[in-house]
Amino acid sequence: MAAEPSSKSSLGGVARRLGERGRSHTSQGRARLHAPVGQRLDGVRSPAPSAAALPPSRPTAKRRTPRVLLAVRYVLPALIIIAGAIALAFGTVDSFYGGVSLIGAGLSVALFNWVYRVGARGDADRDAEDQARRYFDRFGRWPDQPR
Repeated sequence: MAAEPSSKSSLGGVARRLGERGRSHTSQGRARLHAPVGQRLDGVRSPAPSAAALPPSRPTAKRRTPRVLLAVRYVLPALIIIAGAIALAFGTVDSFYGGVSLIGAGLSVALFNWVYRVGARGDADRDAEDQARRYFDRFGRWPDQPR
């Protein structure tokens, strides 16, 4: 027995089940994105834009940094540097090399933490810029631009 020919749509049975209402929004393309706020192309009012699409009305409060993170950022490098200074105080050649090595290790931990924070801050800046570009694509103006 031969198989039935599939429908012309690439969706096959899905298109048949959805009928006429199925994917009408796709025929409007990019024009739907640039329609005035609160109005669809077919003249029906849509709900107000979500809070995520609107620019923030005020800066968000900074979150508190967890204690473990503060300990890794500041306390750990300080303790390593202090241990190096104590080793330097003994005055022998071996303690000198060990002390200098510990001070270098403490400074490298501090520098690594700083470089990581700079990189993470750059990610947040890129995310904010992406959100502003999505807002511009949707509403036709930048979030910080007056109406």
